Amino acid sequence: MEAQQSLNIHRLYFLIRRHILSNGKSWLIAYGAIAGSLLVLTLFRGYFQPADIGGLTGLYFVVMFIGGYIFTAGIYGELHQPQRSYQYLTLPVSTTERLLSAWIITAFLFPLVAILTMAFIVFIGNLVLNFTLDITPFAGVFSSGSWASLKVYWVTQSIFLLGAAYFRGYNFLKTVLALFVVSVALQIIVGVTGWLMFGTPGTQVAFGTGQMTQQLEDFFLQIFPSVVRIMFYYLFVPFFLITTWFSLKERQV
Repeated sequence: MEAQQSLNIHRLYFLIRRHILSNGKSWLIAYGAIAGSLLVLTLFRGYFQPADIGGLTGLYFVVMFIGGYIFTAGIYGELHQPQRSYQYLTLPVSTTERLLSAWIITAFLFPLVAILTMAFIVFIGNLVLNFTLDITPFAGVFSSGSWASLKVYWVTQSIFLLGAAYFRGYNFLKTVLALFVVSVALQIIVGVTGWLMFGTPGTQVAFGTGQMTQQLEDFFLQIFPSVVRIMFYYLFVPFFLITTWFSLKERQV
């Protein structure tokens, strides 16, 4: 039992392999449908509107984000099915390995496959359109903007990993609902805080720099954005991974 509480690379590999093999058929069907649709859309857009085809790169990433969130939210689907949960929970693996296997698949393998698929679609699109229209309509997906989008996806998908472990049905929709509730609550807190700091009875709240001291203005314009950026990129993922670990541990108990 003690061995199962540690991290073992071999067990982790076999758990990832088991997860992929047991869900591979449904994943391939979904992948083929989405990739095929994007390829057909690219060719049609390139043929009829070659000047606007560059905008499809943004669409690729929108599909990657939405598809990745849905994929992540369902990664523990086996855990929430009464017929299969017992088999999954009795596997000789630790909670850490359950967490890492799902995180590696959703945060690393999925975006890697997505980026390679985008590059393949761009390659095929350029190849076909070069033969038919003798043009090269749009560039590849490997750019600084793409890397920035990948970093944002890598961070934000950890929220849906927590939703996959915590909620016991409709994980994606419940996670989106939870995000909406939290965002509304934060806006209310910020609004009330702003009113208490800058508002006066009978007047509207004014957040302009003219209502702030120089120190407070420097804080909101320089220090606060840097703190938020550091928290987002360096503390966001560890926080949600740890919370997910405790959710998995609770289910196992």
